[in-house]
Amino acid sequence: MTTTIRRLLDLTVEDHTLTVPLVWGDPGDTRTIEIFARVISREGGETLPHLVFLQGGPGHEAPRPFHSSTSPAWLDEALTHYRVVMLDQRGTGLSSPVGDGDLERGSAAVAEYLTHLRADAIVRDCEAMREHLGAELWSVLGQSFGGFTTLAYLSTDANSLADVFITGA
Repeated sequence: MTTTIRRLLDLTVEDHTLTVPLVWGDPGDTRTIEIFARVISREGGETLPHLVFLQGGPGHEAPRPFHSSTSPAWLDEALTHYRVVMLDQRGTGLSSPVGDGDLERGSAAVAEYLTHLRADAIVRDCEAMREHLGAELWSVLGQSFGGFTTLAYLSTDANSLADVFITGA
C-alpha cells in the first residue's frame, strides 16, 4: 500500500495504490494485482464524505483531474459535496493495466486472466479501497459500464453505500 499527496492549484490529490487478490474468494490462488485511485478534494473539503466514480468502458481508466477549467465537467460541483475518488478499474490505467506485453503469455493465459476483470471483482476492489480510506459509507457515481458495476455493488454491498448515482447506463 502506498499513498502520495500533491497539489494541483486549489485541488489536493492523494494517490493510493493497494495490492489485492486477482481472484477474490480463492485463498488457493495467490496471484495479486495493484489497484490505483486518486482522491481529489478542495481546501476545506478534507472531511467531506467520499464519492467513488466508476467510469464507462470497460477498459478505460478514470479521468485525470485538470484545473482551469476543471475536468471532468461535473468535478467542480461534486467537490462542493464530496471528496471524489477516481478509481482505475482493474486492468486499466495504473491498476495493473492489460497491455500488448501480456500477449507473450499466450492466448489461453490471457483469456483466463481477463475473466478476473469483471464487475464483481471491481466491487471487491472498491470495498478494499473504501476500507483503506477509512470510510464507513461512501457514495458511488457509475457512468455507462460503471453504472452496470454500480448495480452489482448494490446487489452485494448496499450497506456500504450512502448514495448511488447512475448516468448513461
